[in-house]
Amino acid sequence: MTKSKSVFKPLSLAQHFEAPDDFTGCFGWICGYSADSSFLEEAVERFTRRMRAQRAYEGRLAVALLLDPSNPQITPKEVPGAIHLPLRNVPPPFKLLHAKVAILGFRHTADARRWCLRLIVSTGNWTRQTLEDSLDLVWRIDLGDHDLKAQDPAAAQNGADIGAAWALFTWLRRHFDVRILDPLVPGRQRFECEATTVERWIAKATKCGAGRPPRFFDNREASLLAQLPVLVRKHASQSARNYLGMGSGYYESPVSENRIPPVLRGIVDTLQQAQLITLKPVIDVFVNPNACQAVAGSVASIAQAGWTVRQAGQPKCFKAQRALHAKFIFSATCRDNSAFCNSAWLYLGSGNLTNPGFGNPMSYQTGNLEVGVVVTPESLRWRSARGVPPESVVTNLLPLQWDTDFLQEPASLAPGSEMPEPEVLYSSAPVAYFFWIAEEDTHWLQAPEETSEPFDLLDEAGEARPQELGKGFTWQGSRPRQVQVRWFVGGKDRRAWVPVIDEFGRIAATILPRIDLDEAWNQLADFPMPPDETELLADSETEPVVDPTHGPAEGALTASYPVRQMMQLIENIAAKQTAVSRTDWVMWTIRLEQCLVQAAGSIVIKEFVKLNINPLSPLWHCSFRPDFAATSATAEGLRYEAVLKTLEAEWGVADLPKFEVHE
Repeated sequence: MTKSKSVFKPLSLAQHFEAPDDFTGCFGWICGYSADSSFLEEAVERFTRRMRAQRAYEGRLAVALLLDPSNPQITPKEVPGAIHLPLRNVPPPFKLLHAKVAILGFRHTADARRWCLRLIVSTGNWTRQTLEDSLDLVWRIDLGDHDLKAQDPAAAQNGADIGAAWALFTWLRRHFDVRILDPLVPGRQRFECEATTVERWIAKATKCGAGRPPRFFDNREASLLAQLPVLVRKHASQSARNYLGMGSGYYESPVSENRIPPVLRGIVDTLQQAQLITLKPVIDVFVNPNACQAVAGSVASIAQAGWTVRQAGQPKCFKAQRALHAKFIFSATCRDNSAFCNSAWLYLGSGNLTNPGFGNPMSYQTGNLEVGVVVTPESLRWRSARGVPPESVVTNLLPLQWDTDFLQEPASLAPGSEMPEPEVLYSSAPVAYFFWIAEEDTHWLQAPEETSEPFDLLDEAGEARPQELGKGFTWQGSRPRQVQVRWFVGGKDRRAWVPVIDEFGRIAATILPRIDLDEAWNQLADFPMPPDETELLADSETEPVVDPTHGPAEGALTASYPVRQMMQLIENIAAKQTAVSRTDWVMWTIRLEQCLVQAAGSIVIKEFVKLNINPLSPLWHCSFRPDFAATSATAEGLRYEAVLKTLEAEWGVADLPKFEVHE
């Protein structure tokens, strides 16, 4: 009995978000036509290495989404750590935001100075359908700080590609509401957001690639078709190839006369005029037979031109048939005496082989915003053979096959449905977020700034909340993670969910439960990792019922030695924080404040206060602090001391005598 050969299985689109070994996700940018919470939950978990409840507890934004406004809002409660930014300018300067790109920034877990960037270009949307039903392609590159030091030519090329993609994101951000990425929490020091950190890394990568022509391109100024031969000449040899394969999820709309779709004809003519394919090449058009638009009615004309219409090849790793959604153009030279795809080059990207997708530059009426990449795979072979690595066989990497065609059975092709006309479902609200303000028995939701555009803040019942000038909107009950606002544009009712920022600066975060000092230390000891998933409630908006006079864990806590327990906690904190790196300091102070405020009702604290001594006072001493935060002369020291003042007020010990600390 012989062993069966293992089937080549490429990574799924979500798996490309997986953090490299010894790295974790810092911040990422994603743009696309559509996304859904199912895909994003998996992608963000892989990116951050955080489970859903952990991300909801942290209240940190890790991924920003820039989607076509026809995509319904994905709220931060649906996918903790992800923020779907709304379109600011309606109508936008493009027909559809169809580009599918991600730039991800990863930070090393042991050395915060080390970083890695990843650029992903996908033909598929950021949806569960892409993972389960579609036949799509993805291209990615990684570039780390160690690559820059090596001065590798490949690093320079990757830097140029990342720089070109970032130029697109920089332009896109001007059309979206990004206010939530840099909120100024009342009474708190503003600190650098993770998006800014990643932007600095991108600047270094872009500098590394200066002078190199990027493989990544977009159609803001010129169509993808017009740029294609220029890119091929820059990144591949200028020889004329004798094979051309074209595939697309959509083609031109069906027309009455039987003629070759104009964009397909334009691609062939453009490449022949540029002498990048021969005058009589082998040309294949790959389709989804159930939805290939104008190709379904033009098989005769395509055959008359000497071309062939084929069904997309199905990779063996998929158990069920998948519908072609990938957009690609592949060209190479085929020789009878060679197994290699000679002088090969490949375009893949978001642009369908249609006028709005490939033939036109971006415009509101006639052109989508599209991107693509032209790459030159090396040592690529036409077919598998003994001893040939499966990742070097073209049919494993692209949806190609040459065994069947539709020349004899053109009636088996169906045009399918066309792209629906887009409708704006999500756009920028007058307010981007609210602050949670607690005053004695009254709670407020306060907008960060005055707005000239009126709006209503709706409660759980859909009723507008009253507003008091200078205060904000009153709110009954516990802090919500997000609230719905309503406003009117041209007499039309619009609504959106807006995140709420709590007193710690956490965005759309779960309620922090009451904990005892032992639990507080356990969470501090695990820093920079969040608490264990089993300790947290992913969707909690209700504070656990606790008797405030006794604390949450009195029955399980021994209060016989409050001095010993308290002093052990202070010593542990000092030992931990003196080893925290400068780059992690802001996050440490946030964790320190959160955990000790959560423990404010602990019986140990109450017993210790009876001794009339401030238990937190040793933490002020410079020997209990790292050198960079030893005094208030540094921003780190100033922030730390502000946290200590807050904790002393929460514990009710600010006015008590201090411990004497001796060197």
